[in-house]
Amino acid sequence: MNLYMVYRLDRSDGQAETIRALTRPAHRAYMDHFAARVRLGGPVLDATDQACGGLMVIEAESEDAVRRMVAEDPFEVAGLSSRIDIYPFRWQTKRPDDLPPL
Repeated sequence: MNLYMVYRLDRSDGQAETIRALTRPAHRAYMDHFAARVRLGGPVLDATDQACGGLMVIEAESEDAVRRMVAEDPFEVAGLSSRIDIYPFRWQTKRPDDLPPL
């Protein structure tokens, strides 16, 4: 398994807050299916402490698997993000004991 960092930035047309509120229950239920693979996750906050995106570190077989997972997330089906970046990730600082040594 490999680690991938997913960074999502909300759309900027004023609809993000509404989309997030309407789809959050479905998003949470969907993400529950991946609880064992999402090593870290949560909202990215703006200067007023409001969500403006999200960040996750996901354990997966491939980047394509992560892209499929993200694409099927109710947040993305509803069009929440304007940008989604996915990169391989190497956990160095405070590396969990269950990860193989570097």
